[in-house]
Amino acid sequence: MKFSKKALDGVKATGQRQIFFDEMMTGLAIRVSEVGRISFYFVYRQGRGRGAEKKWLFIGKHPQMTPEVARLKVRELTGQVAGGTDPVLDAQKARDVQTVAGILEVFFAEHVRAKLKSATIDQYERISKLYVTPAFGKVDIDKVIHRDVARLHHSMRDKPYMANRCYALLSKFFGWCEANGYRDRGTNPVVGLEKYKEEKKMDFLDAQEMGAIGTALSALEAGGKINPLAAAGLRMLLLTGMRLMELLSLKWDYLDLEAGTATLPQSKTGFKVVPLPAPAVEILKGRPNISEYVFTSPDAASGHMMSLRKPWKLVCETAELSGRWRVHDLRHGFASAMVNSGVSLPIIGKVLGHKRAETTARYAHIGKSPAQQAAEEAAAKIVETWKQKPSKGIIPFQPKRAEGE
Repeated sequence: MKFSKKALDGVKATGQRQIFFDEMMTGLAIRVSEVGRISFYFVYRQGRGRGAEKKWLFIGKHPQMTPEVARLKVRELTGQVAGGTDPVLDAQKARDVQTVAGILEVFFAEHVRAKLKSATIDQYERISKLYVTPAFGKVDIDKVIHRDVARLHHSMRDKPYMANRCYALLSKFFGWCEANGYRDRGTNPVVGLEKYKEEKKMDFLDAQEMGAIGTALSALEAGGKINPLAAAGLRMLLLTGMRLMELLSLKWDYLDLEAGTATLPQSKTGFKVVPLPAPAVEILKGRPNISEYVFTSPDAASGHMMSLRKPWKLVCETAELSGRWRVHDLRHGFASAMVNSGVSLPIIGKVLGHKRAETTARYAHIGKSPAQQAAEEAAAKIVETWKQKPSKGIIPFQPKRAEGE
């Protein structure tokens, strides 16, 4: 067939794939799909003789590419093959860079590790390794569609928290791809996907449990079974309500022990000043200043401790705490102590560094409101009167009015 716009427009779909070669340019062919879509290909052999492998390289689609432009492209590629270049192999190498796995590497290098906090970096890397790369790693970046993301999200329905974190990573990643030219604008495949409902876990340590933790820490420290720095960290979490990474990444420069404050340039909610109660200040004064970080760890790439999971597990076992308590529950324990001391929710939110009042409101049910407390005290007095022996005879009606009535 002599390729021309008229000739190609006249090709009819037959329900089967068709192949035609151009009479005017050796190596130029078209493939016609079952439904009539036409694509241009450069067909060549890498090597000499009929035994050399025949290769097909996609170069464009009709009618976006004209036959004249396709011939020019084939002429150029034929010259490259004559010079020893393999266009298919080169295209494959370029293609590898454009897969989700390839672009993820760029995303992590240019955005995640350069701009995000260490805890977020760790979480993103774990999600990428466990879920995103196995699902989409070999797929072209522009070929991932909403159905693909929805299928992955659905497969994680038995772990809604992790599914939603994966949702967040993918949304951020594809948004970044659009902003950096790896996908067309307005094609984020995560848009329209609904997150799973998460049941917020809010377990609170009571006074007895917090006492058991203190006793266990002292016993383990005295017996040399726990690192003193780790013990100090666990006590600080319970005494300040700080988030784990806020504490572990704490620098000496952030502290004003005379004023009893720690000024954090960055936290989960941005700039934050943490009040340091006297017991917390005493703990910090007892720590040696041998690094820029209070909770230093020469073995860690970050320069500071990254976890207290193992020592916390040992404390829970020693304290014989039932249930699955997390390190983060120490923060809730500090908040519950404030609530039961009568501290208002707005003040608690300020101390904990909450941005939204709804976050602090989760602690409202721990303590009794003043109105509820007053009602219970009044009811208790009434119940006490029921226990008294009634007077004999008729009780005269003697109404008592409050002043001003």
